Amino acid sequence: MTGTTNLPRALSLLSIIAFAGIAFAGLGTLPARAQPAESIGQVAERILVVGGKQIPLPEGRWIVAGRASVGYDGERVGAYGAIANLVLFRVNNGGVDAALEINTNALPVNDGWGVAADCRRTDLALAVIRYMAGWDGSCFFVTHTIAAPAPPAAWRQALATAIREHWALPAVWLTAGFRVGNRNDIVDARFHFVPAAFKIALENPARWKDSAWAPARLERDPARLAVATAVTEWAVLFSGHMEAGLKNRLSGDDVIAMPSRPGAPLVGGVVEQRLAALDDLLRAGAMTAEQHARHAARLRDRGLDPGSEVVDPATVALYKTLSYRPMVSLANVFIDYYWIGTPFAAGVLVLLQVTVNTTKFYFHELAWERIRGGGTRRDSARTIDFVYFGAGS
Repeated sequence: MTGTTNLPRALSLLSIIAFAGIAFAGLGTLPARAQPAESIGQVAERILVVGGKQIPLPEGRWIVAGRASVGYDGERVGAYGAIANLVLFRVNNGGVDAALEINTNALPVNDGWGVAADCRRTDLALAVIRYMAGWDGSCFFVTHTIAAPAPPAAWRQALATAIREHWALPAVWLTAGFRVGNRNDIVDARFHFVPAAFKIALENPARWKDSAWAPARLERDPARLAVATAVTEWAVLFSGHMEAGLKNRLSGDDVIAMPSRPGAPLVGGVVEQRLAALDDLLRAGAMTAEQHARHAARLRDRGLDPGSEVVDPATVALYKTLSYRPMVSLANVFIDYYWIGTPFAAGVLVLLQVTVNTTKFYFHELAWERIRGGGTRRDSARTIDFVYFGAGS
């Protein structure tokens, strides 16, 4: 996502529409385990199945407001079929208090999907890469999003639904984004929360960096900082549910809480479940008290982050160059001096060799990685993004 844009006139009108009652009376609720959302207006609770993958839904009624199949024009990932792009609204007390933006592949691929660019940024309220190991990756981030003037097709449908149902949508959303993927599949989900649901005043900044949610301003705003902290704590726990959904391991029995108001306890968290499992192991005698205390401390301090990360190909090439070059240069010193016999001339020749050959070796490694080494398969992290509804920079 690059650049910033002014809020379109249509969205400005949406910001002043009064909240109204839900007009989707008579629509059925999906069972927790089974059926994917097929049409706009369908109601889902707890679990939504898209492209054969489970998407966990926090508590409440989520209405499918937009759906489209889109192509992907980025880096080649193989025959992925199409990208299913869905937009859901959580309707509560007659108005929208959250939206969910989903992108997922229709067909499995063979070379992975990488992480989201936002997970690598340093200018967001929070950006965490839980793990990046070859094709497998999981990350999440917390930021704010300003609606863009030209949203994707699914969002255009969602905006039309909101206008028809008289649901007010804000110009600025508080966003918690999640990316989970493996060698074959990807789920990219972004939960957008209405600040008014946390009793935070609406705003309409012209640029992303001018928002009161921008990190530079957030530290000076205790109310917004408390909300961002609550969403961050929720995101840490919810990321575990996202990973379970990619593996189709969600049971649908647990109710996942929405982000709490500042100071409210979190319910049904993955970390709490792991802590309870540690307690069971301790009572069963499967671990000592010292082991229990150490593992519990790790869970509380680091959540589910394993702390592992794959090094990208450019870094690997640099490490190989730095380790290979001293050995070759030392050999060149003796060879050049033996044949030339003049220390100064041999030294100049060695410097030229170091400069030229080091550069050639480094770019040779990058080129070899790009062409996959004549047929070797890449097992390294990369960055792949989709088209989103808002501007986040």
